[in-house]
Order: sequence, then structure tokens, then C-alpha cells
Amino acid sequence: MIWSIPALQDTTIYESDPYRNTGLDQILEIGKSRTASTLTESRALIKFDITNLDSILSNNNISINDISASLKLYTVQESELPQTYIIEAKALAASWSNGVGYSSPTTELAATMTDGATWITTQGSGSATWNSQSGTGKSMSYNTLQGGGIWYTSSIASQSFSFKSNDAVDIDVTNIVKGWKNNTLNNNGFIVSLNNASVTASNSPNTNIQFYSSDTHTVFEPQLYISWTGSFSYATGSLSSIAYEDSPVIYTRNFKSEHPRNTKVRILLGSRPKYPRPVFAQNSVFATIKALPTSSYYQIVDAHNDQIIIPYSEATKISANSNGGYFDFYSTMMYPERFYKFEIKSTIDGITEYFSSSDFIFKITK
Repeated sequence: MIWSIPALQDTTIYESDPYRNTGLDQILEIGKSRTASTLTESRALIKFDITNLDSILSNNNISINDISASLKLYTVQESELPQTYIIEAKALAASWSNGVGYSSPTTELAATMTDGATWITTQGSGSATWNSQSGTGKSMSYNTLQGGGIWYTSSIASQSFSFKSNDAVDIDVTNIVKGWKNNTLNNNGFIVSLNNASVTASNSPNTNIQFYSSDTHTVFEPQLYISWTGSFSYATGSLSSIAYEDSPVIYTRNFKSEHPRNTKVRILLGSRPKYPRPVFAQNSVFATIKALPTSSYYQIVDAHNDQIIIPYSEATKISANSNGGYFDFYSTMMYPERFYKFEIKSTIDGITEYFSSSDFIFKITK
């Protein structure tokens, strides 16, 4: 199962503009720019509120040690990317605020205009500098100007990209989230940046990647996905399994076309042969339910643009009992007054089949 957490706050900090604050902007940026022979960076700070994670795991009888976590960012645009590069997410080692988004061209004006994290400070004018937060197990890096965040050295997660590869940012941050919950790391959020070695002055002098922020007016805000496999159950009782030669039909049982946001939803499934063999019986052969095999999965996509919201994975295996198949999902990563649909993938007698239907569309309500 998968549960998601939207970003609580975020901002971008700039080495070339060290008193700039972008707290309520709709865009986050990471990148490197070259002036003469000098590189300067932009980095994104993102924080998530994981207060409710304990209750979610408890309700599903799951331990924090059994989860996986991923940081998902949605790209707006990219420019001057090298053929290969690495994006890193590190656990911030100092608290910070995002501010409302002011910039100042001079040091003098910065003292009265900057109210959130900058390249130099954690909270804006008059607050602590990143450098003053240094200590054992913490690290900083910068090109020309001291600052740019401070992070735990043991917490670096990354994702590699190459030419014509999928550019979706989906970084495995499992160890960081476990560290937050096990109190080995303080939850100050992530600092997201380009890996220093993968983007240099010689290969891409003006690399820039923009992402939607938590203040976007779209459905693409940053998300922290928490997933686990422990909720899967497969006990079909007397149900026989569907066969490939049955030309399977998958349908919904007691389907509801609307679901509130921030709830746990259960979808009931049935499967039957497309052309059942006639038998002499009081009940219709079309009412006979067969079980989907254990290698059956669901995914949920946005019905407007087919963007995958919950992808096929081991965390989306379809469970079964003596009444048929079923799966549960949380609607936290979906938006009110918007339509979604689920799709099914099942390996039947060694053949992988995909199932979709207009009957699988549902609406999220307020």
C-alpha cells in the first residue's frame, strides 16, 4: 500500500544571489551557472510533516522498519543538461523557514527585506547562518560563498539520469525517513541539489531544472511517498483461479464512483471467463467469480492526462479472499473534483495481461 505526504514548505536558495528568498513562489530550482571560470549553484529546500505517519502505520499493523520512502518532484522545464547527471537529496541538519519570497540586490537592503532561508542564513536577516550550525556528522559544500545549507553526512540519497532516460525525479529516501522516525536524524526536511562531480564548468555551464513547488496551482506539488507490502493477503478459499484460455474479464463489485480525499478506499474486484461454458444450474454462469493469480497489481492514473499517481509495484499487489479480489489505497495524493481511474496488470499462466475499463473511473470529492 502507498500513502503520500504533500510538502509542508519549500524554497530555493541561490549562491549567486545570497539574500534572495523564494518562499511562496510556484517554482523550485536546482542548477549550476558559470560566470567566467566560477560556478554558482541553486538548491531547493523541502520539508514534510510526518506527524501522522505513526498512526497510519499502526492502523495497518506495519513497522517503520518495513516501509520504503521516495521523494517525488514534478519537472516544469530543463535546460542545458549534461548527458549524465545525478540529483541528490540530503537530510538537512538545521531548522529553517521558507519566508514569503523577497529578493534584495544589496547587503544593506537585505537586512530589512529577507524573511526566510537564503544561501547564507536559515531564517533570513538576523538569523543563524548555516555555517554556525556545523558539528560532528554534519557537512557543507559551496563554490565561492560560504553557505548553501548543512546536512547530515550519513544521509545522502541520489538518483542517476542519462540521455533519453526517464526524467521523473523519484529518489529513494527510505533511510532518511527511518532516521527521522528512529530519532537518529532531526526532521528538518531535504536539501535537493545536483551532484558536484556530475555537473562541472566544463560539461554544462548553465544547467537548470525547475520543479513545481508546494505553492503551485497545479496538481504537481512535491510528495513524499510511503509504501509497504505487509498489507497483502491471499486466501481464496474455494475459488478457482482464472486461466488465460478463459479470456478473463475483470469487473468491480459494489463499486462507488466517488470517494472523499484523505481517506482509505477499498476496491472490490471480480474476474470471470469472457465466454463461460454452459452448464445446467440455477445460477447464471456469468455470476461465477474466479480468483486473480497472486501476481496481480493495480495502478492509479489521472483520468485527465494519464499521469501515473500510484504505479505498479510490489506495494500494489491485489489481495484476495473467498469473495474475490480487492485492494486498498489512500486518496491523499489525489485532488478534489478530479477524476482518476485504476488499471490492472496480471500475469496469468505466464502471460502478462493489462485490463482497463471506463467502469474503473472514479471521482475524488471534498
